[in-house]
Amino acid sequence: AVFQWKYLLRPFTKSLNHKKLYQFIARTAPRLIPLTRQLRRIAGRVGARLSPIVEYSYLGLDDLTNEEWSILDTFDMYSPAHDHPQTEKTVRRWFSDVGFEDIKVGRGPNGVVGQGVRPIGRSQAPS
Repeated sequence: AVFQWKYLLRPFTKSLNHKKLYQFIARTAPRLIPLTRQLRRIAGRVGARLSPIVEYSYLGLDDLTNEEWSILDTFDMYSPAHDHPQTEKTVRRWFSDVGFEDIKVGRGPNGVVGQGVRPIGRSQAPS
């Protein structure tokens, strides 16, 4: 798996007061955006992951929107009490266990994503 700051820092940040954590991120993230952009220019997505924040300049956002998204998504990365990444195999099994067909599971831009088709007439999981 690719190194991710959230798994290193969240054991500490998830128990912090959310208001104080947000204030810290709101002060820190804007200062780290230029460094994160430079790391992305040098080494692409892997370079950007060397930074402990997320930022979206590569999407062509204006500076204010990029800063707001950076603050909000960095906060969302460090504040949740729970984050339980799953494997493609597990997600595929979930779809299969509830009777879905034409199941497609793979890596998406933010983790594992899946889709399937529920057979006509099946409104809930088989018993």
